[in-house]
Amino acid sequence: MKKISKLLIVLILIILTPTSYVQANDIRKILLINSYNVESIWEYKIIKGIKEEINENLNINIKMEYLDTANSQNQNYLDEYLELLNTKYKDDKFDMIVTVDDEAFNMVRKELFNEKSIFYKKTVVFTGVNNSLNLTSAEKKYITGFMDGGSKVELIKFITTLQPEVKDISVIIDNTGYSKNIKNKLLENKYLLDKNINLNFIQGKNKKDILNQIKNSSDLNEALLICGIFKDEDSGENVKPENLIEEIKQIKDVPIYTSRDDYINKGTIGGYIDIPESCGRELGKMILKIYNEGGISKFSPVDKIGANYIVDYKQIYKYNINTLSIPKGTIVINKKYYQLLLPKSYRIGYLLAWFATILIIIYIITKMTEYKRNEAKNKKLYQMAKEREQLKTDFIANMSHELRTPLNIITSASMLLEMKSNKEETVSSEYILDKLSHINQSSNRLRRLINNLIDISKFDSGFFECKCKNENIVYVVEDIVHEVVDYAKEKNIELIFDTEEEEIISFIDKEKIERVILNLLSNAIKFTNENGKIEVYMKSDDNFIYITIKDNGIGISKEKIDHIFQRFYQVDNLLSRGSEGSGIGLCIVDEIIRMHGGKINIESEINKGTTFEIVLNVSKSNFIDKEEEKTDRNIKDIVKVEMSDI
Repeated sequence: MKKISKLLIVLILIILTPTSYVQANDIRKILLINSYNVESIWEYKIIKGIKEEINENLNINIKMEYLDTANSQNQNYLDEYLELLNTKYKDDKFDMIVTVDDEAFNMVRKELFNEKSIFYKKTVVFTGVNNSLNLTSAEKKYITGFMDGGSKVELIKFITTLQPEVKDISVIIDNTGYSKNIKNKLLENKYLLDKNINLNFIQGKNKKDILNQIKNSSDLNEALLICGIFKDEDSGENVKPENLIEEIKQIKDVPIYTSRDDYINKGTIGGYIDIPESCGRELGKMILKIYNEGGISKFSPVDKIGANYIVDYKQIYKYNINTLSIPKGTIVINKKYYQLLLPKSYRIGYLLAWFATILIIIYIITKMTEYKRNEAKNKKLYQMAKEREQLKTDFIANMSHELRTPLNIITSASMLLEMKSNKEETVSSEYILDKLSHINQSSNRLRRLINNLIDISKFDSGFFECKCKNENIVYVVEDIVHEVVDYAKEKNIELIFDTEEEEIISFIDKEKIERVILNLLSNAIKFTNENGKIEVYMKSDDNFIYITIKDNGIGISKEKIDHIFQRFYQVDNLLSRGSEGSGIGLCIVDEIIRMHGGKINIESEINKGTTFEIVLNVSKSNFIDKEEEKTDRNIKDIVKVEMSDI
């Protein structure tokens, strides 16, 4: 019993599903006949749209044929072509015949009920049929598709809307059924147009015929409407649309419109265009629907869809077209995203407004930038003023200390000597010499400080000058080093002098260079700990003299190196520093070296030491001063003054 039930279920399933199973796996065959040849762009795009729509249906096989009626339309040719198809496909069982344009449809329609024809009672789906279509009841069982039922008047109205001044419109057509249909419909519906519009028809098969007729047409207030495809009389091939437009414009530069997608973006202003890809996709949808529904009983012929107004942005301004007259929904090609569709008069205003806006933006940005720059500058100036004020405050406090300390020592020593003298006590010469030594050293400190202040004021007023002459700079530096050795020994510091050359003649102010070396050595001794080491090294090349003073003292932090040549700047503050100084010595050193055309480089690392490198130009004077320098300078006294704060 169970076996019988199972068999019944299987039989029911087989009965219910065979048709759909066969349909799903049976390969559908379509014969697509194009009225023109393979070079026809519009028809090619329609076929492309059909294939795109049914591409996923792998069980549909399309074969294509080209009637090529643009080349020949006589009855003998059509009969021979029909015989060729019957012979070629006599063994093929097509499910559907698809025709593109009038000529192919008319040929198939005549053979629909011919039992000897491959088209006998086949489902026929058409597109692009322009002629009036009155199907018989028998034909309606097999024929459906998309008709081009428009009056074509919209083509002319589109032109006169964009260019009301145009009165003469020459319609350029070929010998195809499509072109003939356009001509007939325009003539039939001419009453719908403005009575002042004059329609002329330029008809031909070859390019040469068309160009000759254009030469003889009216020039005044004329526009061209091109609707056909034309042959090159020499090669026999279709003329490329862009080439034809270019040759027409060489003869007559008038606005050109079109009814064909082929001529869009080829130099025409635009037109009312059937978008071939859209037509093809709609046709593909109908084909699939017919297969799914099992016939065309539910599908009556309908008007073709997919037409749009199209204009070329580049061309509308060339021919002074008022953009406000362009119909709503028009497709505008060659328009960049930032371009506006405005009348020329508006564009000037828009450009001025745009330019003014840019100027305002630039002005605002400039002012904002200037404000920020000034704000930053003012902030920097404020910071500098604040730092300068702090330096002045520190300098006053420091100078008070620098002046008070040697004065206190002098006063104290003098008072002690005075007290001893008043009490008539016996005072040893050693005691007196010791107090006088303190008085002299403090006096030297005051003299050094006063000299530095005077020099700073000279720098500010421009009266500081160098009296240069040819000197052996090696001797100058070496002599100073030898005089300073004793001061270094007091702190058990080893002071070494070395040079690559014994004589380097240079144009210098000897006193100023001595002062520079003394100041740097004084700093090195002050900031080098006991048992330390100071090296003075000299060398030269063809262009420069190098004097290096290197110590292994306490060093200077990197953030303070850039400030040490600033006036009144001190690495240590008044309360924490372990050595005396006014903070103006290095400023004077830097100024002196700059006046000699040189520079000072510095490298330092905390607790490892500092290296000052003086770089001077190798220079000599041609003037030779034969007189010996007459001076009462005592180098030892100079050293005492510069070393007075050690």
